[in-house]
Amino acid sequence: MAGDAADIYPGEPLLRHARTGSPAIHADMWRLHMLAKTDAIWVDVDMYCYRPFDFKKPHVYGWEKPGLICNAVLGLPKDSPTLHGLLEFFEDKYAIAPWLNQGQQAELQVEKDAGNPVHMCEQNWGFTGPASVTYFLIKTGEVVHAEPEEVFYPIGFPDRNKMILSKFNDWVDEHLTPRTRGVHFWARRMKPRLEEQENNTPRRGSLLDKLIKKHGIDPAAAPIPAKKKPVDDKLADPAFQAMIGLEALKDGASIDKLCREHLVEKQFVKQCRQTIIERASTLFTPPTKN
Repeated sequence: MAGDAADIYPGEPLLRHARTGSPAIHADMWRLHMLAKTDAIWVDVDMYCYRPFDFKKPHVYGWEKPGLICNAVLGLPKDSPTLHGLLEFFEDKYAIAPWLNQGQQAELQVEKDAGNPVHMCEQNWGFTGPASVTYFLIKTGEVVHAEPEEVFYPIGFPDRNKMILSKFNDWVDEHLTPRTRGVHFWARRMKPRLEEQENNTPRRGSLLDKLIKKHGIDPAAAPIPAKKKPVDDKLADPAFQAMIGLEALKDGASIDKLCREHLVEKQFVKQCRQTIIERASTLFTPPTKN
């Protein structure tokens, strides 16, 4: 089945995450509108169909881990309260999410009251993804239809590399149960690992190795391109690092806000802050006694 994606949701303006440049936010909006306009379900391209998705019900989604339902597989009926709630909520691109913790909500409200509301594209990574879906499914009670982890996410994000390493075969086999329908490959993180450390090829005998052989796939015919990391000179600037570190040490400082304002990752802020702490004793020389 083919068609014009713009018939579902317009391609402009393209909603990209401000810090990473990822179009994931636009994809999140597109899938919701697809569910509202068609009888199809959404399935991420890095979700392997381990067994047929022959569900007889309109609610198709599953737990990724305790407390979080992933939207890599998402099916909702057109009259779903969750679907309507999500579409209505995201009409306001500056809405403050009730699934954020109280401190985050209060911080965003202060900025909104000051006339500087935070756009959805400037929020933390994943703002429009699983957290929002989970919130509304719980709120509406439709969470009761969620499949257990073993159905779509038998191998979770922290264990993703076990699928390309043969020494974990027994562990992987134990997690692929008779109920498993899909296996999520977590490609955003797995592809760089394959390209950077595995010469674009999963280890011989691993789950992915078995699957590419089963389907006659030659990894060498389409190698994963090296991930192009944007060059940002400010990240290597000691003065910028010092400024971020000092700001992060201020009483009541918000790492989220620093990340939004300077388009940096949380880990970078934490590293700068830690560097200031570790080197503080070398910055001052005690006065000499005459």
